[in-house]
Amino acid sequence: MALDALDQKTLSSLPRLSEVYDAYGVEVNALSLNEIFALYERAGFLYPEKAARLIPHLKQVRDNWRRMLKAGDSLLYVLTAGDKKTGLASIAVWRTTHNGWTSQHLVSENNPMASRAVMLAGTAASILKGVDESHQNWFRPENRFPSRVFGSMVQTIGQSLSCVQRHMYFALPKNSRMPSGGRVRVVPYDSSHEEALCLIASVSRGSIYVAAEQLATDPELAEVDQLYREVGLRRTRHIWLAYREYKDEPIGAVIAYRGPLGLNFSYIENRCDLLLHPTLPEADVEDVVAALLRASASAYEDFELDTIPVIAATIAREPGCRVGSCASTGILMVSTQGSWRVPKSIRCSQVLSGRDTDEPSCAN
Repeated sequence: MALDALDQKTLSSLPRLSEVYDAYGVEVNALSLNEIFALYERAGFLYPEKAARLIPHLKQVRDNWRRMLKAGDSLLYVLTAGDKKTGLASIAVWRTTHNGWTSQHLVSENNPMASRAVMLAGTAASILKGVDESHQNWFRPENRFPSRVFGSMVQTIGQSLSCVQRHMYFALPKNSRMPSGGRVRVVPYDSSHEEALCLIASVSRGSIYVAAEQLATDPELAEVDQLYREVGLRRTRHIWLAYREYKDEPIGAVIAYRGPLGLNFSYIENRCDLLLHPTLPEADVEDVVAALLRASASAYEDFELDTIPVIAATIAREPGCRVGSCASTGILMVSTQGSWRVPKSIRCSQVLSGRDTDEPSCAN
């Protein structure tokens, strides 16, 4: 992927990889697990609704984090800047696919320069490593700082290299009884469905989503699962596609992610992505949603929570409401997913370095 003149100038200005964190005044995995979680508490990251969902499982969550941190920076690493006097800032980064990462839990003790440093250092290191293909993050749209920085990335980086999508986050009770699904045929994914999966994912979420989630190259996350197995954990993905009874073009899909509980404090690592074709008639929506969610339930039989985190795009608000009509579910929040390709995240670093350093609200 060729670099334009501005990209090349930015790349040339970056420090060497061996010096990148020192150049930004950032440390990697410098805090103990207890210190990380204490920082989250001091910074107000665990707001009441989030804490209520997390605290009952905190022992297991901490154990999962401890295992992943033992792998160095191959699965999870935490960048910190600042100090006790000026205030600490931190961001956590974890491997969501073999070549893709999620940046999350941006917190700061009233030190906006430290917040800027951890974001810039993380972006610069990813560029210089040359092996990462994509990054993504999740944030609530009412959080001013991530909305300004990451919510505007499409205007700066371009829609061919990035996307920002707003979703509804539902809590679907595991014991929900779904309607029959009518005349909808749901099939589990196998390699013969690669083209169909990429088609429905592209028309419903876009090509950046397909690339960032490696749906074409590692749909069931077999490659990254091998890395998680090395620390006694698992990272898998289960997929079902929906078709009209006698048709071959997919009208929907559900992608059930499974991973170490609480890797993300909103349980994004275990989300259930509901994809619907944008031309699906309203009269068919409830049947398709019900059939897909009923099929995906098998992936969550051993899930530790009583509810399954279901993600549906707000552009399909009526289908999202139909999720609620299929069972007694509630919208926990509206969340925004930003994804970008790393070769051009050089421009993302330009976004960060050019932004005002207002104090960040906590990102997911």
